[in-house]
Amino acid sequence: KFYWETNEPKEVAALCRYTPHRNIPPYFVEEELDDQKIQVTPPGFQLAFLPFADDKRKMPFTEKIMATTEQVDKMKAIIEKLRFTYRSDSFENPVLQPHFRNLEALALDLMELEKAVDLTLPKVEAMNKRLGSLVDEFKELVYPPDYNPEGKVTKRKHDNEGSGSKRPKVEYSEEELKTHISKGTLGKFIVPMLKE
Repeated sequence: KFYWETNEPKEVAALCRYTPHRNIPPYFVEEELDDQKIQVTPPGFQLAFLPFADDKRKMPFTEKIMATTEQVDKMKAIIEKLRFTYRSDSFENPVLQPHFRNLEALALDLMELEKAVDLTLPKVEAMNKRLGSLVDEFKELVYPPDYNPEGKVTKRKHDNEGSGSKRPKVEYSEEELKTHISKGTLGKFIVPMLKE
């Protein structure tokens, strides 16, 4: 914190050498600031790993696709429908619930455990009921008409795939193998050749 407080008024950025563990090469890092020169996640330093000279390359940046006002308004309506007041005591820790159920069963001498309900999981049916057709309308606005999220993605073939030629099988007779054994040149054979 002291280091950050001394650097901020001077309007300088700290360039640091960061070694995460012993026997790991160091990285050069710097503090990450947003557009207004404010820390992204204060307090402390958010490390931005800097590339080495041989890591730098020109990236082909694609054009940013901006959302239309209609898409933004539709998403705002969806978020408004899903908004609720969060109270931390409304959600029990799902990892601890089986432990508490076991203790309760042991204390009350119960034979069957009461099944724990995970309250952290989203209530999909209730969400779908609240949203109605808003999600489908949003999908129509954003995705192309032929978009299928469950569709299988076809795997692209690499350029060199299929062009590589396999070695032709070479069969050796018993006599040839015996001569290689007697000459001591059997060590030059590789396992697949010997299996044939």
